Amino acid sequence: MAKYDFNNSRYARFFSDKENQRFLQSFIDRTDLFFTNYGWYKTQGRVAPPTPTDSKGVAAYTVKAKKLEAAPLADMRAPLGDAMQEDKKGIEFYTGTIPDFTTKGTVETAAEREYKVRQYEEFGNDADIVAAWVDDVQSKMDQVDATMTWMTAQLMTTFSIDYTGIGQGIQAPILDIPKEKCDKRGAGSAAWCSMDAQGNLTVNASTKILSEMKKIEEEYRTKRGAYSGALVWQMTRNAFYDVFLQCDEVRELVKNYRHYHNLAFTEDMKVNEDDFTPAFAQYNGVSPIEIVVEKERNTTNSTDTFVKGWANNIAVLRPAGDAVEFERTEILDRRMIENYGAKGIESLFAVTNDGLGLLVNTTTDNGKFREWHTNLFFSAVPGLIEFPNHEVIDITKKG
Repeated sequence: MAKYDFNNSRYARFFSDKENQRFLQSFIDRTDLFFTNYGWYKTQGRVAPPTPTDSKGVAAYTVKAKKLEAAPLADMRAPLGDAMQEDKKGIEFYTGTIPDFTTKGTVETAAEREYKVRQYEEFGNDADIVAAWVDDVQSKMDQVDATMTWMTAQLMTTFSIDYTGIGQGIQAPILDIPKEKCDKRGAGSAAWCSMDAQGNLTVNASTKILSEMKKIEEEYRTKRGAYSGALVWQMTRNAFYDVFLQCDEVRELVKNYRHYHNLAFTEDMKVNEDDFTPAFAQYNGVSPIEIVVEKERNTTNSTDTFVKGWANNIAVLRPAGDAVEFERTEILDRRMIENYGAKGIESLFAVTNDGLGLLVNTTTDNGKFREWHTNLFFSAVPGLIEFPNHEVIDITKKG
């Protein structure tokens, strides 16, 4: 008889009987084991309460936002005259449905399980086995984060989410906010740069980008009722370094600051973020600039490339704070398996990714032998909660 029983190992408990479901969940909740590697989207918003599904399994959500508008002048009236009644307005909304996603699954064959059993029976330690499983689950969590980041970046820059050409499953548009509810414009009196087919930017150095940003911001506030709240500019790292920091006006700002503080500056000096930040702090009329860094791997049936949800030619001006809310719904697999699952199949569940993901460990038959599957499902999509006050700016166009 073996000295150590594999069924008592932590790894075996990840897949065995319902009594270990709490153990699996507590293990997934260990924050020292799992990391957020593709979590830019989490900096842009919050997770919403679950949206219920209808009898067909469809979860429809509604995003409502108040449009900031200037107040009109009052109406003159005769003594005791009635007031003109105003139509209720100011609340904008759009609707959408929440799509289902799955990360790439993992299958352990009977032969692979037998190797793990022998290893454990000899050494009585499953640390290496568990570590390999953690790496696999981490990869699946990264896929959730990368997908949410890509969708969030695309939504914030195009007012839409299109999954055509993405992944190896269903490929179709997910969301398109009606055009009349979207605010898109050019970069002002002159384009800031040009962009080639590969997305590379070339700066129009003579364009006074800081002055254009100041004008755009003034127009934004005036159009929205002399709005005085905090705003934020967002642009890609490429746009910030290859365009913004290379324009003559920004270089002049940094040059004057450095000369005033007895710091060296040469005409061929390459301005970086550390040079710009203290000089920009003295410049009034332009809100803080946030640099967006995101790039995701897209594996289709025929290609394996990298994509970006936020194009280099797009800048965004919006109210500071949360831009999105991550709409989510129940993963129907759990309810169906728990209520109607086949008797010969065992499944354990754990919730991941701030409630967005459902990890499913399944033990099932395949021919003469058993298999152990690990899958991660999620049903979520970003919703743009400040869309009436969200301005998308194409920096390669004037206007």
